[in-house]
Amino acid sequence: MASSLIKRINLRTAAGSHVRRLPGVTIPALWLAMITVVTLFAGYAVRPVVTVDVGDNRDGAFLINFNAREIDAAGAYERFDWPAGAATATVPGGREGVWLARIIARPEADPIVLQRESAAAVNGVRLEMPRRSGTEMFVKIPAQIAVAPTLTFELVSPLVGGEAPPAGVPLAVELAPARTYRWSADESQIVFPRLGQGNWIVRLDAVVAHPDGSPVNARISANGVELARLPERAQLRRIQILIPAAVMNGGDLNLTLQADPFRDPRPLGLLVADVSVAPAASPLLATIAPPPIALGLGLFIVLGMFACLALLTADIRRRWHLDATGWAAVGLTLAVLVAGWALVVYRFPSGQMIDRLAAVTLLSLLVMVAMRPLTRWLMSQTGAQVTSEFTATLLIVFLVGFWLKAIGMLYPYYVGIDVFWHMDKARRIIYDGALPLYYSVNSPLNETTMPVAEWGRNPPVIPYSPWFHILATSYAIFPWPMETTANFVSLLMDMSRVVLIAAIALKAGFSRRTALLAAITYAVLPVTYLLHIWGNVPTAAGLWLNLLVQTAILLAWDRLGEWKVQLWFVPLLVLAFLVYTVTGVFTGVFLVVLTILIWLNTRRGPEWRALLPGLRPLWVATGAAIGLAIVIYYGQYFQPIVERTIPYMITVFTRGPETVGVVRPPFHEYLWSFVPHLGYHIWPNHYLYYGLAIPLIFFIPGYWAMRAKPLLWLVVSAWGTVALLFLIAGYRISMVDKQLFYLIPVICLAWAIMADRLWERWAGRLFVVATLALSLGSALWLWVMRISISPVQGN
Repeated sequence: MASSLIKRINLRTAAGSHVRRLPGVTIPALWLAMITVVTLFAGYAVRPVVTVDVGDNRDGAFLINFNAREIDAAGAYERFDWPAGAATATVPGGREGVWLARIIARPEADPIVLQRESAAAVNGVRLEMPRRSGTEMFVKIPAQIAVAPTLTFELVSPLVGGEAPPAGVPLAVELAPARTYRWSADESQIVFPRLGQGNWIVRLDAVVAHPDGSPVNARISANGVELARLPERAQLRRIQILIPAAVMNGGDLNLTLQADPFRDPRPLGLLVADVSVAPAASPLLATIAPPPIALGLGLFIVLGMFACLALLTADIRRRWHLDATGWAAVGLTLAVLVAGWALVVYRFPSGQMIDRLAAVTLLSLLVMVAMRPLTRWLMSQTGAQVTSEFTATLLIVFLVGFWLKAIGMLYPYYVGIDVFWHMDKARRIIYDGALPLYYSVNSPLNETTMPVAEWGRNPPVIPYSPWFHILATSYAIFPWPMETTANFVSLLMDMSRVVLIAAIALKAGFSRRTALLAAITYAVLPVTYLLHIWGNVPTAAGLWLNLLVQTAILLAWDRLGEWKVQLWFVPLLVLAFLVYTVTGVFTGVFLVVLTILIWLNTRRGPEWRALLPGLRPLWVATGAAIGLAIVIYYGQYFQPIVERTIPYMITVFTRGPETVGVVRPPFHEYLWSFVPHLGYHIWPNHYLYYGLAIPLIFFIPGYWAMRAKPLLWLVVSAWGTVALLFLIAGYRISMVDKQLFYLIPVICLAWAIMADRLWERWAGRLFVVATLALSLGSALWLWVMRISISPVQGN
């Protein structure tokens, strides 16, 4: 009897405690589910007109299996002479719509200047050049520039900040109104995912005729149901078709254009210039009910993101009468309301984002499951006492930073500038058998990455290791584009740096607050967003491996001689040497400088002398890694480096870059050119800034504060020396600021050391918070702006 009574009391107590915990997760989850459903119903109650300008830069998100974009003159060209010897030519503006300019070179001018060594700018803005033909360059002038009172044309360097091409090349500039369009193939699709239910009207501006007059036999279907056969006519005309709600497939619209193709040799179906979808009168329920898939995915996104945060916030104590899980729900509520606004105002690309956000939510859940034990293990290697609250906060920084960047990458018009180029090389390895070519001393990678403006017309032989592209062939196993995988692998590497930087701070003996401030600083720096926009994924991977090597040295210095450590440290060094040549050189120079600094500081005391035993296992691993890298790839370059590269470098460093056909500004101007990029430029037309000004002000005092930590002091000193050496080398040979990106983790740590001291006072705390808020605002502005001006790639 007594035992059963005790059991009932225990059960009631357990049930009571369960009830008390219930509001912590269940009630916020129910609230988020409710607000998501209400927001989706409200958002889909508004039925917008959606227009696709086919042939414009932003049409690719809607089109499947169309031929490439085309642009031509829709009227006669108006000619304006280019003043002889002038760098610019100004013509009347005030023109409506998109225009096409044709820049014609003088007969005596070197045609290579117009074809390869120049780009076009109008009113100071670089513009798209759809094609170059012989001695002509065609320039697309968007409507917002064409409307200006005057249009000033100039030829600029193909590289931002590069030397302008010689004046006097153009003879004339001609202007005509432009027409953009595409040809469909034998079967092409125009897709409007998550458009909304009800009846819709499709309007299609098209030419249903073949160049040779052969029958087109064009048909249009909606979600697999044929709706019409299109009458043939050689003129551009508007075709209007009703899409009944019965074929709307739960709110998705997939238009299929079929035709008997004419081949030139491309399969040409019909010429399509514009497509629009407008709402038609429909039953009330159909006009307000969201597509069922959109509703399901929307709930999964919001509740999945909440699950990620709830998994972490459970370890964080209450603040301001609300636990951390409640604050997570508040933040997600605001995000849902913003998403609802976007769905109303911008049905597309918001509708296209739903599936992508569901995928990133699933990825986030998987990443969190993996990152929690990995982060705890890494923190345990530091020897510092780390609370679960600290680990959870660090992972929240990781997760929020991951989401902010991932959402931008999922935007249908996002372009990582160089990603397509690199993935094309990986595809050539897979499908064209190009590996032997890329692996040889005659690899086209060596010179295609060395523009004439930076290296001259006879560049040295510098190996461009194809190992990143070899490893990237694994991206082909996924059913989505390789570019998407490359972007997200680069993003995961990038955001993992917040954990690595925190580990370095803790291993050095700094406080948990310093570690968090360093991690947060990295997460909000605008410069880290630039790396993704540029899309130079081999550089990003190489820099990440650099950081891994330096973190490993700091965390495992006393254990480098253990065979278990050597088993993973040697392969890590091999990867650092092979994945990207430039950052591989960074690693090699870093190890040499670190060794010299340890030798030079042995007389400073027993703590400094205690570092000497670590040099032997360090160089055992380094020697093995260098030997393997030479055998695997670099050995074949010994002869061409001796014959071409060394003489080139001697010439450049002793007689100046002008001797190889490269113009450089004076050294003080070269150094000063970095300064304008360090600020926080939150205004238009300033799209190249790093947001490093305030952390750099505190870099020297923060670095000086590290002097009591012998190993950290020497590692950071070697780190900074490498950056300084390559900053100086960059004056003679192009480095594209890689040395600055290499130094960013140290900048974050040095600033965080001083920010932690400032935190002790209210004024200092406000300054630190304001600095981080400014950095985040500037970074998000840069992210949005750079995505909005992303260049066109592919078809």
